[in-house]
Amino acid sequence: MTTDDRQLAKARLDRRIKACRKCKRPDRLNVPGITASAPGFGSIDSPVAIVGEALCKACMDAQEPFYRGSGAVLDRCFKRAGYAKAELFVTNSIHCHPPEDRDPLPHETANCAAFLREELREIVRPRLVIGVGKFARSAVRLIYPEARELNWPFRVPRSTQSEPPDLTYLVFPPHPYWIMTRPAPIREHYEKRVARAIAWAFETAPTRPT
Repeated sequence: MTTDDRQLAKARLDRRIKACRKCKRPDRLNVPGITASAPGFGSIDSPVAIVGEALCKACMDAQEPFYRGSGAVLDRCFKRAGYAKAELFVTNSIHCHPPEDRDPLPHETANCAAFLREELREIVRPRLVIGVGKFARSAVRLIYPEARELNWPFRVPRSTQSEPPDLTYLVFPPHPYWIMTRPAPIREHYEKRVARAIAWAFETAPTRPT
């Protein structure tokens, strides 16, 4: 699939996400201005995908996952790595805003799984997926059963030469919302390790065909 093909596929997928009305109980999701959805944000050419759990209200209003709030933690990670947020791909395990920022329900995650799978496996095809939060971790593992999971805190793998060049790697740091409440040394360590993971993926990603 060429870059142009992937861009067209992303535009079609975004429209399907905005039109989805599968989740009706106990709350109606994807209601504009109330429980609306936002597709994945950023570059489809990124070797790194960040997967969160669900949209918060500020993210829904801005139509951008990890907008302010706990997203500020990730913004600092991106800056440390030397990249802007728009150069990565950022999405969620469910694309809607659950009322009062409650946790995603199992059927909501299941209903959104095909969208997330298409974003990651068919369009972006990242080298590294960083899943934050237990719901994101579960969703990503289902999408990538064959991937190599790296330990947290992230350390650069000693050798990847014997592995397929298109192998996807996974790492699951704590959610940045939790990190916001930790002492400064823990926040510093988290940001350094996430930034190193991002930089490693950019440094080692194979060249994509155009």
